[in-house]
Amino acid sequence: MPYVKWMLNSEDLTPDDEMPVGRNVLELSSVRESANYTCVAMSSLGIIEAVAQITVKSLPRPPGTPVVTETTATSVTITWDSGNPDPVTHYIIQYRAKSPDSKYETVEDITTTRYSIGGLYPNTEYEIRVSAVNSIGQGPPSEPVETRTGEQAPASPPRNIKAQILPQNTMMVQWEEPEEPNGQIKGYRVYYTMDDSQSMSLWQIHNVQDSLITTIQSLVPQETYTIKVLAFTSVGDGPFSEPIHVKVLQGVPGQPSKFQVGAVSDTSIELTWEPAYEKEGIISYELRYKEGNFGTQMKKTFGPTKSYVVEGLRPNTEYRFSLAAISNKGIGAFTNEISERTLQAKPSAPPQEVKCSTTSSTSLLVSWRPPPLMSQNGDLTGYRVHYQVVGPSEGGSDDTEPMEEPLVPPNEDRALLQRLEKWTQYRITVSASTEVGPGPESEPLICRTDEDVPGAAPRRIEVEVLNSTALRVMWRSVTPGKQNGQIRGYQVHYVRVENGESRGLPLIKDAMLADAQEMVIGGLKPDTTYSVTVAAYTTKGDGARSKPKVVVTKGAGQ
Repeated sequence: MPYVKWMLNSEDLTPDDEMPVGRNVLELSSVRESANYTCVAMSSLGIIEAVAQITVKSLPRPPGTPVVTETTATSVTITWDSGNPDPVTHYIIQYRAKSPDSKYETVEDITTTRYSIGGLYPNTEYEIRVSAVNSIGQGPPSEPVETRTGEQAPASPPRNIKAQILPQNTMMVQWEEPEEPNGQIKGYRVYYTMDDSQSMSLWQIHNVQDSLITTIQSLVPQETYTIKVLAFTSVGDGPFSEPIHVKVLQGVPGQPSKFQVGAVSDTSIELTWEPAYEKEGIISYELRYKEGNFGTQMKKTFGPTKSYVVEGLRPNTEYRFSLAAISNKGIGAFTNEISERTLQAKPSAPPQEVKCSTTSSTSLLVSWRPPPLMSQNGDLTGYRVHYQVVGPSEGGSDDTEPMEEPLVPPNEDRALLQRLEKWTQYRITVSASTEVGPGPESEPLICRTDEDVPGAAPRRIEVEVLNSTALRVMWRSVTPGKQNGQIRGYQVHYVRVENGESRGLPLIKDAMLADAQEMVIGGLKPDTTYSVTVAAYTTKGDGARSKPKVVVTKGAGQ
């Protein structure tokens, strides 16, 4: 048997005096790098070797710092060096705007060393880094590269435009920077005109650089001017501000600013604003408003304040508002119109043309038209049909609980009431609902289900044998609740019985009176057994028969 030892390159890992015979196990701990270990077996017969290869697999190294090759206003193109001798499966790019709260966005599964990141904000500083991924996982990121996207024209207009009339037909216009300048603001253009229906190309233009305030001279006295302002960068012009209006009359107040809607209910809208300037000598305000585009214009005047609640409005209706301030020198320019819709409310009128028709002895068909449009007060969510049995007295005392059909969809105009009592009067009302709730019920409609055959037999049947050939049959009417219609008469069925079984066809006699309570049957055979039953009938047919009464006629001569 040979002695066995382990070697790493030329270094013996097994001391000579500890070499085991036949088998040697090498344990490796804290392995950090790849290496080849050699196992050597020696005996008098010779020496043999075998190599064990240890390969350490690790995460990839950081790629080289990215290099920016191209920028636009909304994209950045980068390239980078892999930085890894071993193959990687793909790369991950992380980028973020350089601001305190921004978080890294991630682009995954990139298989090249060049990539264009899109959807960026213009004129914004970004930090970009790259990391590599192999079969073990994602390695550490590269050093970041910092770059700024290109400029664009401003994406939003200047804010809070104000104008004030100065002596000698001059106005001062001031504003604040746009929220989204998209670059270095190079200046502003102030457009103004006495006729705002003209094309913008016909308006007068006043250019301003390095300032948020300017004056415009040589205006026409007493006229009202409309003013719009835009900002521009080296790339181009941004959008126009909302127009403001100013009247060339010194001492009249400026157009109220920040005119907007506050609290809204179904019948009221609150409006809020701020005076254009302090100490304008405002004594009152004039508010103009109307329904939609074509309603009649209404006017309200009230004292100095910064809010006003317009009441008495119709629910679910759009209103347009415009406001001007008044001083001792006159009325100033009106604001631009703002619009708001009142909230929905319950309908203020019931469904129209409610009708009812009988479809069977246990069902009624109810139909209707929607409430008038002006009274719907919102989008209808459905209809509710209420119905209740009416008592027997004239006009009816309600003697049962009211019932309600499931909500009928708003696009339907009828409901079939089923499983009702036969030949019964019902009191029916219909109401319409919006999301707020149900409106008033329609005027009650009294409707009766159709007749049916009686639901029970006549009561207290008695049969009296008069002689050998005649019987008298007596009864009481069907219970009122079971009559199922107008009782038109009674049928008496009688048949000869022998040994408990009927002989021949039953004979029928008709009492064609609703209040009939007895009948005499003649022409019978003496000393013969007869079975007698009674049934009531309506126009729909005869109902249930009574239990048979069995009697025997008297013998001949009795």
